[in-house]
Amino acid sequence: MKSFIFSELPIHDTCWSITTGRDGKIYVAVCGEMTGGLGVFLVSVNPETDEIEYLVDVAEALNEPPDNGHATHSKIHYCLLPADDGTLYGATHCTGPPLGHRIWRPWNCWDDPVHMFTGFHIFQCDPKSGKFEDFGVQAPNEGSRAMALAEKRKRLYGVTYPRDHFYIYELDTNTYRDLGRIGDVNPQAVWLDREENAYTADDLGYIIKYDADSDRLLHLDVQIPHAPFRDGTHNTVYDAVPSPDANSVYGVTWSFDSRLFRYDPYEGPEGKMYDLGRAYGPEIVDWKIFDSANHTGGLVFGDDGCLYFASYVCWKEPRGMYLIRMDTKTLKREEIGPIVADGYHTQYISKATRDYAGNLFFASCVNRPTRIYEHTPDYVKGGRPRKKWPIVRKWG
Repeated sequence: MKSFIFSELPIHDTCWSITTGRDGKIYVAVCGEMTGGLGVFLVSVNPETDEIEYLVDVAEALNEPPDNGHATHSKIHYCLLPADDGTLYGATHCTGPPLGHRIWRPWNCWDDPVHMFTGFHIFQCDPKSGKFEDFGVQAPNEGSRAMALAEKRKRLYGVTYPRDHFYIYELDTNTYRDLGRIGDVNPQAVWLDREENAYTADDLGYIIKYDADSDRLLHLDVQIPHAPFRDGTHNTVYDAVPSPDANSVYGVTWSFDSRLFRYDPYEGPEGKMYDLGRAYGPEIVDWKIFDSANHTGGLVFGDDGCLYFASYVCWKEPRGMYLIRMDTKTLKREEIGPIVADGYHTQYISKATRDYAGNLFFASCVNRPTRIYEHTPDYVKGGRPRKKWPIVRKWG
């Protein structure tokens, strides 16, 4: 395990978005949400040379300087997406406080002309040429929590924060459409099927589907799994990745109990949900520790067909995030070890990606300076051939 530390941004504290570009580089949104007056940076890591390049101060490029008194464009939150032409699409997010402030809340500042969030921008960036195109503010006062790229349909799908509205951005006409509110609890993932229909979840963990052909949001009678003593309230999807055959998605919940699931949208009229059990470790009995016991993220498939992910281990020392590998045929989990490099054991992993050679990259949060981790599975050491594009999901 090794890490790439973004030392030129010593106060920035989280990496929420990570993806792989068509050029094979790893692209990361380096965010600053715990200190007032910080903007988000787009950074690349070359996995062949280990070179780190600081590409764009996104807030400045959007003419949203982080010292203007408003809540800052300090994050790209699961909204950095790779396109087939080598460009990247992104959307900004809020929660970073204004310069000189320690905290910020969207509802408290909704009508405040000075401290309000101006609204998220959607943009396109070409890392090769340096061209940066701002499509403008889409939803005043709101950020974009999660987003997916439907490239064949020339659309972006997303969910806003804090009002939790589902939106569509039409890339060919540069128009924004708000399809309405889907709940109170923001989902952390929007994913696609082969026909580029979009999916997310509501406040009770029921699947919401956007049917692209009928242009309708559908509330499916399919619920993601939850702890056995609960009814699914405030249970939503944290991460979801396509299966290697693209017929289903594997995901994990974000609630009192992290549970893995597989959802097959093609099995039956509304698809079928499979509960794969607690992501890793024993069933939690002492719920006084649930805050530190429930997080799982960084789902990514390796070239060996196994699902890799990061889970917080609280029942032994050292506590922190551990890398787990699951055989999807037997559902057997194998603990690879703690996610540790350069003397730091990460306490939170958000999302993950992989490079052409099969190495796995995990985005870390809540540390300064922030960083990402690289794991080289055994099959890479065995000299397996490089895989061709596309190798990554088209959602955050």
